[in-house]
Formats: sequence, structure tokens, C-alpha cells
Amino acid sequence: MVSLAMFVITMGTVGSSLWNLDAGEYVPYLTAGMVVWLLISACVTEAGMVFVTSANLYRNSRFDYSLLIYALVWRNLIVFLHHLLVYALLVLVMAPRLLGPATLLVVPGVFLVLFNGVWVTLLLGMICLRFRDVQQLVGNVMQIAMLITPIFWPVDQLKGAVRLAFVHLNPLYHCIEVVRAPLLGKYPSVGNYTAVLAMALLGWTITYLVFTRFRRRIAYWS
Repeated sequence: MVSLAMFVITMGTVGSSLWNLDAGEYVPYLTAGMVVWLLISACVTEAGMVFVTSANLYRNSRFDYSLLIYALVWRNLIVFLHHLLVYALLVLVMAPRLLGPATLLVVPGVFLVLFNGVWVTLLLGMICLRFRDVQQLVGNVMQIAMLITPIFWPVDQLKGAVRLAFVHLNPLYHCIEVVRAPLLGKYPSVGNYTAVLAMALLGWTITYLVFTRFRRRIAYWS
């Protein structure tokens, strides 16, 4: 919590000057984005080791693999709630006007993010267990994704085809926005919810097919 607070205050001071924004507007924007990003990033990066580090639990006996996935997502949800306290304190001090009826939509937004997080964790967990080098690739991709996703920079800074590519066609942006927008007192767009729900439908379908096909091989891959 302390490290997150120090980070957003420091980067918020620099960023507000860089983007010519009021600190009372930019710091909550940055903090809300970072809080959601840390939840998503943790689920994705930890997914690569979820089966590798727990092989002793299922290698020689029947085991419900979903327990490992749910435990990982639940742990990161608890961390998210701790980080959310940092946001709440900063907003109460800098911009209490942001808290309103729209804030209640944080709950369904977080649920949608976690709903996607479960299938992502399960699918990546199996892939990284079978192909161990993918874990490093995932970490590198997430580092790049953090820079090209509107977390540090405002969405309206991009125009045209670049905005289409890095904002509207960026699934991470929509996952962040269904939580960040309510935190900022705004309502997520229909497009945000549509993108996140479409991701969930497609992702769960693919993950179900892959899991049912290779479930019995997980113990042998460990």
C-alpha cells in the first residue's frame, strides 16, 4: 500500500505537468488505473507458475485444478481491496466530488474482471506448464502492455487509427475502464461492457475446450 501510494503521488505530480492536467484530476485517474492494472497483471503473471509450483498437490492423486485458480484470483482480489484503500484516501483528500452513484458500478466491474481473470489464469497456467519458456514471454508482453494501455496517459491524447488500435481494440483498456470509470464517478460505456463480456464468452469457450482436451495430461507435464 505504501509503495503504491508513493508511486502514484510521484508519477501523478510528474504526469499532471506532462499532460497539463490538474493534479486533483490526474492523480485519481492514475491511481484508479494502477489499482485495476495491478489486479490484472498479477493474475496474468502469476498464472504461469500456478501449476508448476503446486505439482506436489496433484501429481500423485486426483485433484480439483480449479481450486488453484480460484485461490490465486482470490488472493489477488484481497490485494486489490488493500490497494483500493489507497485510492479512497487520495480521492477523499484531493477530489471527493468523484464519489457518487456511479461508484457502485465498481462491484460488477470487478466481478467482470475476475470472471475473465479465472479463464485467463487457467489457460495460461496450462500453456506455461507445457511450454515453460512462455512464462518469460508473458512477463515481457505485460510490461509492454502497461505502456500502450491508457493507464499513465489520458485516452483523449490519441486520435484516429492510433486511438483505434491502442484504445478501442485493446481488451485491457476495456477491462480497466469497467472499474476505473466508476471510481472516477463516471459510467462505463456500452462498448466497454460489450467488449469485456465478449472476451469472457470467447475466452471461457476456448479454455473449456482446451481444459477438457488436456486435463488428464496436466499431471504428466509437471
